[in-house]
Amino acid sequence: MKSTLILLTSSLIPAFAGEHVVEPTLFETTLSFDATFLPKTAHVITIQPEEWSQYKITSLVDHGAVVKKGDVLIQCDATDYERHLTEQKAASQSRKIALARTQRELADLEITTPRQLEKAKRTFEREKESLAHFKKTGRALEEKAAHERLERSQSRLESVEEELKQLLKMYEEDGVTEETEEIILKRQRSAVKSTKLALEQAQASHKWAIEKTIPRKAIDTQASFDAAKTKYETSLKNLPRKLEEKRLSVAKSVRENQHRERTLALLEKDAAFHKIIAPEEGAIFYGQIKNGKWSLGLTPKFLFKHGKLPANQSLLTLVPTAAPLELYTEVSQKERLNLKTELTGTASVEGLENKRFPVTLNAIDTYPQANSKYQVALSVELPKESTLTTGMKAKVKIVTYRKENALTVPEKAITTKDQKSTVKIKLADGKSEIREVEIGRKNKGKVEILSGLEASQVVLTPDKGGKK
Repeated sequence: MKSTLILLTSSLIPAFAGEHVVEPTLFETTLSFDATFLPKTAHVITIQPEEWSQYKITSLVDHGAVVKKGDVLIQCDATDYERHLTEQKAASQSRKIALARTQRELADLEITTPRQLEKAKRTFEREKESLAHFKKTGRALEEKAAHERLERSQSRLESVEEELKQLLKMYEEDGVTEETEEIILKRQRSAVKSTKLALEQAQASHKWAIEKTIPRKAIDTQASFDAAKTKYETSLKNLPRKLEEKRLSVAKSVRENQHRERTLALLEKDAAFHKIIAPEEGAIFYGQIKNGKWSLGLTPKFLFKHGKLPANQSLLTLVPTAAPLELYTEVSQKERLNLKTELTGTASVEGLENKRFPVTLNAIDTYPQANSKYQVALSVELPKESTLTTGMKAKVKIVTYRKENALTVPEKAITTKDQKSTVKIKLADGKSEIREVEIGRKNKGKVEILSGLEASQVVLTPDKGGKK
C-alpha cells in the first residue's frame, strides 16, 4: 500500500510540480491605445452660396496662424460677381416693366372680353333676323319691285307712243303742220326714243336683278349670317379661353418674377462669401475638425491662392483660444466591449515622459462606424500653462477592471473542457484533488477566480522545470 502511494505521487508530481498559494490581492485589467488631442469646440468654416459659385481666392491665412476676431481668413475676387449682379438687377427691371405691361393687358382683356362676346352675339342676332326677313319677305318684295319697275317702263313707253300717235292723227286731220306742231312732234318722238331706251335699261336691270342681284344678295345674306354665327360660336369658346390663357400667362410671369427676385436676393447675399471673417480669436487649421477627427479632406486641391472655393465643403477650422482639449481615438470591437463611460486612466505624451495626465472616458459609440471602428472621447486634466495643442498625440492607458482582494491563479493552472474550468489543489495531507472553479477576467497570465477556491489554498501548476 505504501509503495502504491509512492508510485502515485511520483506519477502526479511531474505534471503538476509547481505550487501557487491563493491569496487576496489587487487585480486589474487595462487597455492602452493612441489618441489625439482635439478641441472640445471648434468652428468649421464653410461657404453655402445659393447662386454664385465663382469664388477665386486672392489671399488666405496660413495653416496654424493665430487670428483675432474680425480678421480676414479668406479673400476672394468679386469682379465677375459684381458684373453679374449688375446684369441681373437690370434684367429685374426689364421683367418688372414687362410684367406691368402684361398685367395691364390682362386688365383690358377682362373688360373687353364680355364686350366682344356681346358684340358678336348682337351681330349674330341681327344677321339672323336679316336672313329670316330676306327669306320670308325681302326677296319677294325685291323681285316684285323689279317687275313693277319694268312694267312702269313699259307703261311709260306705251303712254308716250300713244301720245305721239294722237298728235300725228290730230295734225294730219288739220292738213297743215305748223312750226310749233313740228316742235311738239319732234319733242314727242324724242320722248318715245328716250322711253324706249329707258325700257331697254329697265329690261336689262330687271333681268340683272332677277338673275344676279337678288340671288347674290341671298347668298351674301346667308354668308353674313353664317359668318356671324361662326364668329359668335367661336367667340363663345375662344374669347374665354384667350382670357384664361392670359390669366395663366400673367400668373406664370408673376411666379417667374418672384422666383427671379428671390434668386436675385440670394445672389446679393452670396456677396458675403467673398470675404470670410474669423468669428473669434483662435488658431486656424486647414480642413475639418469634427466628431473627434481632423481631416484635410479635399483642401489641398483648392485651398491656395487662385484656387476656387467649393460650396458646402469644409475649408478651415478655427479652434478658439479658450477651447479645452480632449482626447479622441477609435477602437476595435474587442476593445469596445471592454470599455464603458466613466472609466479612468492616464495619458502620457512623448516628450513629456515624466508626466501623466488623468483621463476619464466620456463617450463611446454604441454602433460601429463605416470602418467597423468605435469612436472614443476622453476628458483630460491638463495644467493651465500646458504646451499641448490640437493635433498632438498621446498614449492612453485605461483601467477597464479593478477589484480589491481578488483571488487569482496562474492561467496555466486552469484546465477547460466542455465549458467547465478546473484546477488541481493540494490538500492538507499532501494529496491532490480536482476542483471546478468559476473564472472571471484574465490579465498578464493571471485569471480571476470568482468561486470554487478560498484564500490560502494551494493550486498545483505545470512546471517543466520541476523534478521528475
